[in-house]
Amino acid sequence: MSTLSKIICLSTLSICALGTVNAFAQEKEEIHTKKEQIRELLKEKMTSYKLLDSGNRSPLLKTTNTKDQRVSTISGYQEGEVSIAVNPNDSNKLVLSYMQQGSGLVFPMYYSGDGGTTWKKSTFNTNTILSSDFPGHTVFGGGDPAFAWNKQADTVYFSWIYLSGNSAAADTAYFTLNWAYSYDDGKTWKVIPGQSHFIGQGLLNITNGTEYPVKDGICDREWLTIDNSGGPHQGRVYCSFVNFTAGGECIKYKDPGSTSFGLIHLASASGQTQFGNVEVDKKGTLHLSYAYLNDNSIYHVSSTDGIHFTSPHLVYSGLNLFGQTGIVHSRENAAPNLAVDGAGNLHLVWSDFDGSSAFAYYSRSTNNGVSWSTPKRLDSMSVSFYGKQAFMPTVAAAGNSISISFTMIDPVTSDDSARYYQLVSTDNGKTFNVPALLSLSATYYPQYVPSSPDYFFGDYNRSVRTTCNTFALWEDGRNNLGPKVYFAKTSHCALTNVTEVSAVSASIQVKAVYPNPASDKANIEIDADRDEKITVSVYDISGKTLLQQQYNLHNGNQTISLQLGNIASGMYEVSVLNAKGLIATRKLQVMR
Repeated sequence: MSTLSKIICLSTLSICALGTVNAFAQEKEEIHTKKEQIRELLKEKMTSYKLLDSGNRSPLLKTTNTKDQRVSTISGYQEGEVSIAVNPNDSNKLVLSYMQQGSGLVFPMYYSGDGGTTWKKSTFNTNTILSSDFPGHTVFGGGDPAFAWNKQADTVYFSWIYLSGNSAAADTAYFTLNWAYSYDDGKTWKVIPGQSHFIGQGLLNITNGTEYPVKDGICDREWLTIDNSGGPHQGRVYCSFVNFTAGGECIKYKDPGSTSFGLIHLASASGQTQFGNVEVDKKGTLHLSYAYLNDNSIYHVSSTDGIHFTSPHLVYSGLNLFGQTGIVHSRENAAPNLAVDGAGNLHLVWSDFDGSSAFAYYSRSTNNGVSWSTPKRLDSMSVSFYGKQAFMPTVAAAGNSISISFTMIDPVTSDDSARYYQLVSTDNGKTFNVPALLSLSATYYPQYVPSSPDYFFGDYNRSVRTTCNTFALWEDGRNNLGPKVYFAKTSHCALTNVTEVSAVSASIQVKAVYPNPASDKANIEIDADRDEKITVSVYDISGKTLLQQQYNLHNGNQTISLQLGNIASGMYEVSVLNAKGLIATRKLQVMR
C-alpha cells in the first residue's frame, strides 16, 4: 500500500494517522517537475496529507501576554488561507472568508455593513453545494478562497477549491474550482446550476500523485479580479490559476451576461509556476504576476484582451521561491501579491528564502510592468526591523496610497517576537511611513513543532484598502491557539493611526462608542448573546494602560458608561475583552 493510501481510511475516507508522511516533507529537492508540484498541491490542499517535517526551524521568539485580536472565537479548529474584499461603491461593506479545518473543511463567510465594526455570518455553505454536485462524496481537502467585486453591477464573486471522493474510487480525488455570487453584499449567495459553477475541473490519482486527462485538469491557487475600468470589458471577471496540463499560469474569464467561464488561455511562459495574481488597471489592462520556479524568479505579464499576453517582464531573480524552510511550516512560498494604484502604477510584494531564513521584498512599476524598481527588502525599511526577517507580505492600493502588511520575526533575540506590521505610503510607493503594529500579541512559532496534528498557517495573507482605511486579514498562532485568523482596520485619515479591530464571530458585538469626541464619559453600545463579564481598557498611542473597568453584561442590547476620569485631551484606543480575548478596539478622542 502506498504512503498516501495509508493516510486515507478507505472505509470512511476520513482523516487518519499522519505518521507516514515524513518522507515527503523531508525531500528537499527543487520543485521543477509536474509530479513534484502535484505533491506540494496535495500537501496544501488535503487535510489528511499533512506536513510533519522534523527539519530545522528558525529559533524565533517567546509569546508575550498582550491583547488578542481574533476573528473567530471558536476553539479546536485551524484557520488559514484568508480572503477579504471591500465594496468599491461603499467602503462600509466588506466580506471575508477563510479555510476552517476541524470536523471537515468549510469556508465561513462573514459580511459587514459598517466598515468592519460588526460582522454577521452568512448561511452560505460550500459543503451543501458539494453534496449536490457529488452525492456521497467526502471532502479530502481544498482551500484558496478569493473575492472580486463588480463596481457597476454591485455584485461580489467568490471562488474556492475542493478535493473530494468516495469509497467507490478511493484512490481518486475530484478537483473542482468553484464560483458563486452575491447581489446583497455577501448576505446570501447563489451558484449557477449544473456544470456552470465550475471554473475548472480535474481528476487526481492520490495514490501516485498523477492527474488524469479529464476536462480542464488541475486548476490550483486561483485569484479573482474584475474589470471596473468602464472600458470595453467592464464587468468581466478574470480568474488566474496554475494549470499543470497547460504548463503554467492560465486565465479564464466570464463576460457580463454569461453564466460560465470560458476557455483556458496560457498567460505565462511554459514551466512550473505558482501564485498568479491578477489585477486590472484603470485603462482596462489585465496584469498578472507570478513566481516562476524553473529559475526562481518573479515575472509580470499583461494583456488587453485576456487572451494574448506580453512577453514576461523580469521583476526579481531569487534564491528559492519555494523555500520549505520550516519557519512557520514546511512549505513557505514566494506568494507574490499585486496591487494597482489610482495612477496605474503596479506594486508587488513577495517572499524569498535562503534555506534557513525568510526575506520579503517590495517593487513597483510606473510603466505598465515593463520595468520595475530595484526590489527593496522590507526589513531595511525601518531601523526597528534590522536583523529581523519579514515574510508573507500582502499589498493593497487606493488612490496614491499603498499599504504593505506582513509578519516580522526575530531569529536571534528572545525579548521580541513574531508580530504583524503595516507600512503605508501616500506618494504612490516612493516613501513609506514608520511601521504600524497591527497585532498587539506575539506568536512564538517554534512551539508548533511537528506533531499530530501539525499546524498549517497558510501560504499568504490578504488586505484591501480605500482612500482612508486598510482592512487587513492574517493568521498567526498567539496564545498557544494554533492557526487563527485576525482582522484589523487601520484608519489613515484620522488624527492618529489607531487600529480598530473587530472579532467577527464573537458572542459580543460592539456597535458604537459615543459621544466621540468625549469629555467626562463615553457610552459603549453592546449587543451580547449571553450573560458574561467583560473588561474595558483605555490605552494611549504608546500602548500604556490608562484606565481599566469591568462590567457584567446581560443577554441583549445594552449601553455601558465608561468614566474617563482625568484622562487628558488626545486620541486613544478603547478595547473590549471577554474571557476568550479581544472583542473589539475603537478609536476615542477626548476633548477637555
